[in-house]
Amino acid sequence: MRANGDALLYLSAPRVNLPLLQRLLRENPVVVTGQGAFCGAGTSVDELWQAVMRGESPADWLPQELLPDGLKTAGCRAPSPPLTRLTRKMDRSAQLAHAAAGEAWHDARLDTQPVAPERIGIFVGTSRGAVGKLAEAAWREARAGDFQSPARPSDAAHCSLANISGMLSMAFPAHGPALTVSATCASGAAAIALAAQQILLGTVDVALAGGAEAPLNPLVIAQLHAAGILGHDADPRLTCKPFDAARNGIVLGEGAGFLILESLASAQRRGANILARLAGWSLAAEGQERVGMDRTGASLSRVICAALAMAGVAPAQLDYINAHGTGTVLNDIAESNALRLALGDWAVRVPCSSTKAGTGHCLGASAALEAVIAIRAIQEGRLPGTANCGTPDPGVKLNLLRAGTEVRVGAALTISAGFWGNQAALVFQANG
Repeated sequence: MRANGDALLYLSAPRVNLPLLQRLLRENPVVVTGQGAFCGAGTSVDELWQAVMRGESPADWLPQELLPDGLKTAGCRAPSPPLTRLTRKMDRSAQLAHAAAGEAWHDARLDTQPVAPERIGIFVGTSRGAVGKLAEAAWREARAGDFQSPARPSDAAHCSLANISGMLSMAFPAHGPALTVSATCASGAAAIALAAQQILLGTVDVALAGGAEAPLNPLVIAQLHAAGILGHDADPRLTCKPFDAARNGIVLGEGAGFLILESLASAQRRGANILARLAGWSLAAEGQERVGMDRTGASLSRVICAALAMAGVAPAQLDYINAHGTGTVLNDIAESNALRLALGDWAVRVPCSSTKAGTGHCLGASAALEAVIAIRAIQEGRLPGTANCGTPDPGVKLNLLRAGTEVRVGAALTISAGFWGNQAALVFQANG
């Protein structure tokens, strides 16, 4: 199908109420004033960026205590994050979130240029939530005797899905809405979009938004293994091969990524350093598949078009695509098809890469980490390559970057997709 980019851009306009959103964005743009990251590729945004630019994968064989009996698989483990009195007994996902959020908060200089706490919101995306704490509680239950209570007083709060957003609202002076959203692997993008909408509506001036995930435990790994999603290779670092002809599945990772989103008016009042603008977004559920994507890419293409339409960015104006690119056989092709439908001939011109070999697939945190990477690409004028893509699949009709390159980036698109058909696209633009 030969697509006309200008026509497709407005395919989904009524669904996202584009005139209202575009007017609000024109009147008071949503900008990024801080970012933070903590994952297997690095414990800061700088370390993450350097790792993906080098095209390195931190994947290694996971220790047996993290695995179901008899399974050998690779993963991208993050270092142990710094702990505080508030986080030391919490789920690892919350601990990772605290580390990344702290960097974003400091990067935005909210510790020295504060905003009224009631004007700050917390928006966290996660797929599995406090799965480690839940599994631990279930293990205690199974081992408990008839006269022994296995529950701990803290379990009631620490095992809730809202534990991450609640903890962050306590760790930082943020007394606006504190919400945790779950949209499987699109969770981080959903949290960022929700935060931007609340800024546009005037509910908050500043939002700490992103995703956190700690799925490296026997329960989640056994589930993904049973679903046939985990990749394999003799070299753990080569497990994830996005868009490669020999790809066979994901390498699981853990981590967190956060942005400080802010209304332009608030950023200007504070004299904040503006890193980029969040110019457009779209969220949808395709309603067809529990695990995979619509093979034609039609549903995801509509999400991409809607995000570009909100941003007012034509396909020819895109400078970079950070693809979902998990390394699964069917989904990589579906994503390629979606980009071809959405961008037409420009799909083979716009530089595109997947950075999941560098971070691992961090489920609900992936979209937030990839947003951090896209924003850094805008700032640096450099693009990361697609690690481990030695022989691109001939069915993938994209301008795949195999290695890092220098290019001016005015507009970048990130794409996310997950179980139950959850899909998301974010568009970031250079400020000014």
